[in-house]
Amino acid sequence: MLAFKKDVDDKEAALERELLLNLETLYSVKGLFEHSDHVTPVEFQKMTQSIFIRHKDIQALEWIPKVLHSERETYVNKRKKEYPDFEITEREKQGNMVRASERDVYFPVYYVEPLAGNEVAFGYDLASNKKRQKTLELSRDQAKLFSTVSITLVQEETSQKGFLTFMPVYKGHPVTVDKRRENLRGFVLGVFRIADIFNSAIQTTTAQGMNLLLADVTDGFPETLHIDPFSKETDFILQSKFKYSKKLARFGNREWAIIATPTQGYIAERRGVLPYTIAIFGITFVIFGAVYTLGVMRRSAIIEETVLERTTDLNQAKKELEELALTDQLTNIANRRRFDESMAVEWKRSIREKTPISLMMIDIDHFKQFNDTYGHVAGDKCLIYVAQALQKSLHRSSDLVARYGGEEFVVVLPGTEDAFTPAEASRSNIENLRLPNEKSSVSKYVTISVGVATMVPENDSLLSEFIGKADRALYEAKETGRNKVYRL
Repeated sequence: MLAFKKDVDDKEAALERELLLNLETLYSVKGLFEHSDHVTPVEFQKMTQSIFIRHKDIQALEWIPKVLHSERETYVNKRKKEYPDFEITEREKQGNMVRASERDVYFPVYYVEPLAGNEVAFGYDLASNKKRQKTLELSRDQAKLFSTVSITLVQEETSQKGFLTFMPVYKGHPVTVDKRRENLRGFVLGVFRIADIFNSAIQTTTAQGMNLLLADVTDGFPETLHIDPFSKETDFILQSKFKYSKKLARFGNREWAIIATPTQGYIAERRGVLPYTIAIFGITFVIFGAVYTLGVMRRSAIIEETVLERTTDLNQAKKELEELALTDQLTNIANRRRFDESMAVEWKRSIREKTPISLMMIDIDHFKQFNDTYGHVAGDKCLIYVAQALQKSLHRSSDLVARYGGEEFVVVLPGTEDAFTPAEASRSNIENLRLPNEKSSVSKYVTISVGVATMVPENDSLLSEFIGKADRALYEAKETGRNKVYRL
């Protein structure tokens, strides 16, 4: 049973990694809208197509703007220039799509890629569905990624289940609920295929011969999301005494679990020839008793050693998978999730030890013009070079460089009171890369603007306010000329 649990844990770790890697794509799309007030359909298409190349489990990526009733006609007419039949729609009781009723605010699917196969969603107002609207409101007010319960993807021939995940996009970085509601621009939405994510993950594991079921256990009443094609649902009842359940890390306010039972083949394979060996030794026990005892002891030692090695390998594999889930795929530095986790830990440490903590927020100057001039491939290389230069500018293992989103980076400096020096070193090192940016109004080379905040937090200090302070410093650096460090 121990070996079986380890095999299931291996599959759970692979599925958790695959799920997190898919959800991580939403941060990239969010960055596109955070750094441009006028993202064009072509820009959205280019960004999402590069994502689809690496992630085959995504049904669709969408942009859901917040549209006031007074803006409805303007939004519709703008989209009709490319799609004459575009309309903000809702689903009537009979299931047909009709023109959306009048309401104060709409959240229509304005951009969707790929459009082919997702036409029914194009223009659909998510505020017309009370459950979807509730999820949108929770995501907006908490400034967090929120996922829905499972849905049936009618676009799929097999009608497999999927789920939606929303990520809010604001003007600036509001920290209060009222400000988030006021400054909400819209949502990035991902539609994910559960069976495809499951199968992609399981293919990377080696153990076979299990009945596997994926369930949503968020509300305490397990809902079946997917059953492995080689499994039989009745086996989960017949083999209940061998049933083992392992929960995945919580994501988007949802909690999933893998429920597994071994098949007869799995049990037989691991028993091997042991029953026959026991029978033969039983007949000749008097003659070969001593030899049999020695053999069993030796076999037990081998099994124990094998289990120990397997446990070590699985722990190492899970550690590597967790590390991947916290790493930005493009730049190979820490991603937004790792920054959030590390920042929270260092913030508590600073409060406990009464030590200063500094935060650098960094933005590549005129990066949109760089992409427009040299292309997105060159833009990706630029991001990689900047990330590497930032890491080389810091010399302490406790300092963390992370990609915050799009062309924005952050640096956490625990126990640091003078953050201006490393910030200026970072700015200088980026400029010295001599990466051409001929359309920049600041320099003929790629440059960065840096906002710096430092404080010794108290028990009642808010981390969100500290991050907001660094963001305001970055804003001042850009407003006062760019290619500089501004300290608050």
